[in-house]
Amino acid sequence: MTSSPITLFPNYLQLRSRSRLTPRFWRWVRAGVVVAALAYVVLLLVAPAAGLLLWWRLTVPVLPLVFLAAPGIWRNVCPLAAANQAPRRFNFTRALTPPAWFKEYGFVIGLVAFFVFASSRKWLFNYSGPASAVLILAALAGAFLGGYLFKGKSGWCSSICPLYPVQRLYNQTPFATVANAHCETCVGCTKNCYDFNPGVAYLADLYDDDRYYANYRKFFAAAMPGFILAYFLVPDPTTVPLVGWMYIQFAIYMIVSVGLFNLLDSFVKVSANKLTAVYAAAALNLFYFFGLPGWLKAVSGLFGGAAPAWLAWVLQAGLLALTLLWIARTYRKEPLFLGQLLQGEDTRIATGAARVLKQAAQGDRPALTFMPGEVRVLAEPGRTILEIAEANNQKIEAGCRMGVCGADPVVILSGMENLPAAGADEQSTLERLGLGANCRMACMCRVKGPVTLATNVREAAALAAPPAAAPRVFDHDLKRVVIIGNGIAGVTAADYVRRNHPDCEIHLVGRERHHLYNRMAITRLIYGRSAMSGLYLQPEAWYADKQITCWLNTHVTRLDRENKQVHLATGEDLAYDRLILASGSASLVPPLPGFGLPGTFVLREADEAMEIRGYVQQQQCRQAVIAGGGLLGLEAAYALHKIGLDVVVLERGEWLLRRQLDARAARLLEQYLQALGVTIVTRAETASVQGAGRLTHVTLKDGRVLPAEVFLVAIGIQPNVELARAAGLEVKRGVLVDDAMRTTAPDIFAAGDVCEFAQQVPGLWPVAVEQARVAAINATGGQASYQTVIPVTALKVVGVDMTSVGRFEAQSEADLEIALEDLEGQRYRKLVIHGGRLVGAILLGYPLEATAVTAAVKAGRDVSADLDALRAGEWQVLQDSEV
Repeated sequence: MTSSPITLFPNYLQLRSRSRLTPRFWRWVRAGVVVAALAYVVLLLVAPAAGLLLWWRLTVPVLPLVFLAAPGIWRNVCPLAAANQAPRRFNFTRALTPPAWFKEYGFVIGLVAFFVFASSRKWLFNYSGPASAVLILAALAGAFLGGYLFKGKSGWCSSICPLYPVQRLYNQTPFATVANAHCETCVGCTKNCYDFNPGVAYLADLYDDDRYYANYRKFFAAAMPGFILAYFLVPDPTTVPLVGWMYIQFAIYMIVSVGLFNLLDSFVKVSANKLTAVYAAAALNLFYFFGLPGWLKAVSGLFGGAAPAWLAWVLQAGLLALTLLWIARTYRKEPLFLGQLLQGEDTRIATGAARVLKQAAQGDRPALTFMPGEVRVLAEPGRTILEIAEANNQKIEAGCRMGVCGADPVVILSGMENLPAAGADEQSTLERLGLGANCRMACMCRVKGPVTLATNVREAAALAAPPAAAPRVFDHDLKRVVIIGNGIAGVTAADYVRRNHPDCEIHLVGRERHHLYNRMAITRLIYGRSAMSGLYLQPEAWYADKQITCWLNTHVTRLDRENKQVHLATGEDLAYDRLILASGSASLVPPLPGFGLPGTFVLREADEAMEIRGYVQQQQCRQAVIAGGGLLGLEAAYALHKIGLDVVVLERGEWLLRRQLDARAARLLEQYLQALGVTIVTRAETASVQGAGRLTHVTLKDGRVLPAEVFLVAIGIQPNVELARAAGLEVKRGVLVDDAMRTTAPDIFAAGDVCEFAQQVPGLWPVAVEQARVAAINATGGQASYQTVIPVTALKVVGVDMTSVGRFEAQSEADLEIALEDLEGQRYRKLVIHGGRLVGAILLGYPLEATAVTAAVKAGRDVSADLDALRAGEWQVLQDSEV
């Protein structure tokens, strides 16, 4: 069983796609290192002194540092790996599956071999060229035989190789990840494979269900410092009896080292991963503390000189700093790894980590039953139904995770009392979907007790109690309403027109070829396999049921206000009594020399996302630059990262998400994204893009040049106002509207990104929904007034729980801020209070508090009496805001 990709760490296929070195190059390199290994054998036989110097004193001491910094390099050039994969490469392997005992004890065989052969250097291999030559030949033969008999690397490299335990220990947090060119197709030959997923394999080992499997790794790490000390402190034996005494001394050193490890493991409250990382770093520093002066002496001797004494100390200090950084990076990775397991990524690795998480969450856990099938699971209290469904492989679509897109409706068959009441946004979404009181949006339901539910959208619509019919107030003389734009604003407007008017014609004209889809999830089209499947928010029959005539893939050329007609590019005309403009917005692209080259993109629509995916595959792209560190830019960066590209995000401001986060929250988010593998460059702006025939690089205004095969502009939106301006409607940045969503023409309304209200064009889904509702009511003869919607935004990147509500910074001395930071957990939360009432919040890493805090901000809750509790971090006082 192999490790499958966890989003936090690139999988094998991603590593392959990043490498600019071709498989052919690596094949020549492997052939060369095999020849070099055989040359060492010859040298050890014919000139033992020179061979021993070059092999044991110069070459071998470099390997541990390579394992630490860039283990993939060794995995590509190791002569044993080349010999092991030769039968597979030339198609004469038997590709058998190793017997159970071999898989169980392969690591043990390897670690025993390492300790025996490495300690035997002190009396045999360091002094005998022929013995060392035989050792190398035997290893090459063993690797070759293992590759002939067993599939993949299960017969040597990932099982009994004596170097395997050392590599496993040090390659868990590589500074440079180099694709392994052996596994051009994965054959699933080993569990938690670190060729497939190098950054996560060792953690998967330590959290494996098989405690012995994990304990073997811990034992090796625990014994290493003692073994290194014994190697350098125990005298080399000169007689046979002293050889036996030498092995006894090695055993004593190792027993003490293992005993101290177990003592720390028992009494120091840290994870096994933290202990093994410290022990690994200690062993490495001990190795070079004792061995580096001798290595420098040997190197300088080759050139007829002498290295200064201080050089060893400088290099040892540098190594210490490097290993401390390595420990910090290893520690930082573990909570992200566990957090993603909790979120239910399809890891297919050992489930021990999940078990540990479950054990840590002791206490009463509500039971959820998914229908049909009666799948019953225990959930962590406070998690949403969406999160629980995803973690337990229940089929469900994820969307905005804010209750407004409508991607994840569920039917609550029992246990509604164990869920918070639906807020205004969620209720509006349920009404738009035509779902009744027993339906909810899964992303908004944080579970408090047992719940039984159905997740299928069509089942939800069929099982749901119909919504109560509202009294209709409408203009009986109204015959036809034309709506331009079939995004969320347009379709919501069509829905509310029909709710308020039983029989007028409704014509919905959409420039795109798709019915309404979840625009907030289009980055999934870049890395997902199912294209538009699951993104549509209404079945096609919905439009027929509502008697809405759809004009897909249809462009409007002109509005004739005098004759009340909409002219279509097809040559047809649509007369209207009321017109609702919901034509949305386009991506803002500043004048940029070179933009338009193949490889340059914007991302606003589904077809654009699919075009990016197709281009990346066709051109085998490996490097991407994104201009814009806003929500769309970061989500696009994550999507491109998931399909294997090295991604650089350029943000011209001082920090990311300048419209949603303060500086501190943005820095924490930046740290997470950097750990994810996305490079963030602030205070950076694009000057031009260049390439011959297609994009090759991006030049910044400060003169820096970045390689790029994909360049994406995501710096904002510009409302599609051309039709309105040509028709004589008053336009500034957007089409101007009043609080009835009426334009300067009394029979034309506007909603969504195309319109400007109170000098604002928010470009947010909840705003578009509410504006469309108001426009539809007033267009059909009713009366409604638009009130500014408090903005709520969430970043949809796996592993990041970021929510921003309302104002995120104080704007005057009358504003109060309460900001709390969890340094260990790299979490941050903040409230903004004005006149004693909540007006904004930031939550980074606090998903369980998001619903209550959002509701409290939207309600403008008075927290004057709760300030001390909020400052102390007791934000549960906000829970009763969920009404």
